[in-house]
Amino acid sequence: MKIIIVGAGQVGSSLSINLVKEGNDVTLIDKSQDLLEDIADKVDLQTIHGNGAHPRILESAGAHKADMIVAVSKSDETNMIACQVAYTVFGVEKKIARIRDLEYLNYESLFADESTPIDFTISPDLIASNYINKLISYQGTHQIFNFSNNENCFLNIIFREKDNEENSIKFYQSVCEKLNAQICAFIRKDKIFSIEDGDILEDGDELLFICKEENIKDVAKVFKKNKDNKRIMIAGGGNVGKHLSDSMSDNFQVKVIEADESRSDYLSEILDDVTIINADSSNEDILLEENIEHMDVFCALTNDDEANILSAMLAKKLGAKTVISIINKTSYSDLVEKQEIDITISPEDLTMGALLTHVRKGSILKAHSLMHGSLELLEIEVRDNTSSKIIGKNIGQINLSENIILCCIIRNNEFIFNTSNVIFEQSDRLVCLVNKKDIKQIEELFE
Repeated sequence: MKIIIVGAGQVGSSLSINLVKEGNDVTLIDKSQDLLEDIADKVDLQTIHGNGAHPRILESAGAHKADMIVAVSKSDETNMIACQVAYTVFGVEKKIARIRDLEYLNYESLFADESTPIDFTISPDLIASNYINKLISYQGTHQIFNFSNNENCFLNIIFREKDNEENSIKFYQSVCEKLNAQICAFIRKDKIFSIEDGDILEDGDELLFICKEENIKDVAKVFKKNKDNKRIMIAGGGNVGKHLSDSMSDNFQVKVIEADESRSDYLSEILDDVTIINADSSNEDILLEENIEHMDVFCALTNDDEANILSAMLAKKLGAKTVISIINKTSYSDLVEKQEIDITISPEDLTMGALLTHVRKGSILKAHSLMHGSLELLEIEVRDNTSSKIIGKNIGQINLSENIILCCIIRNNEFIFNTSNVIFEQSDRLVCLVNKKDIKQIEELFE
């Protein structure tokens, strides 16, 4: 597939590297020659120095032959115009743009073929805010991802020996069965393992589940993670903090600590039922004054990784029950997660998952990036066509890589967990955990 990517920042560079490794023809455009050279040293791709919204630049990138343009530069306006020019001048069929300013997203008619032709908009701040909202709403979960119908979910819950007397996978599998849920794999020391009846859990293992959203709280109770959150403190009143506090204020007591005085004044004017504190969230006296020890959740959501880590660790030390922090640098998140900070959020990983859903070929309905991009959770639809390699066969007959973990089949919106002898039918949806190197096989199998 021929793909043009506009913007060589964190998301654009990661996406470029991933897509090149999967055999796609990628052209990367950016105004920074240094960024382009850094990526060109890592993978074999075409780079073009210039403005990705300019017709001449897009023409030199081969836009007339492109299957897709993904515009993820720092500028919303550049991203929108790049899609406009790619469609109007060169007829590029699929257009994806990252939009940071949420004001643009309030006007749906803006993104239509007759105005600004963009097929999919990706808002990292909105994605991160909605994701954190879900984690807080379902206390005890470490990750939550929805599938295409939003009713079915993928969960990650960390096993703690101190909370659970049992440590047998077989025991927990039988309990989850009654809740219409299944443990499909577990992560131990950054390696993923499929489930065997004799497996014994160790402290810190990450259990990966498939279940209905309505059953998440019951699944969490099995692992003694059933305390309801009520009091939330948010450090950082930027786009993520603003949207999160606004969306949670009806059901939670929310405080926002924002260091910038003018931003604090603005938040006070537009947010109802939210307490705004103009202060430094890494100041111990301020946190104690605002009763940090009574907070169920502390969220560090500024644009500064170091500030987030510092304030989150301090909040945990002072008694906050659960601390969540946005951390962009993988090296930082690996260092602090599962120790001082309970949950680290990578906006890049979340954005990558949203992008991959639209970039993937074949009949992939949903894609989520896991384990810092080394693994993907895929929901794939079995579609009826004359050359189908799937319909009428069972899992043993389609020659899947042994590294691919088939979590379940969804048929008529019901889970089928015992998949060994199931004959695939049209409209079945398969949920799989797939290593990067096996993505191409999945795309070709379900094309």
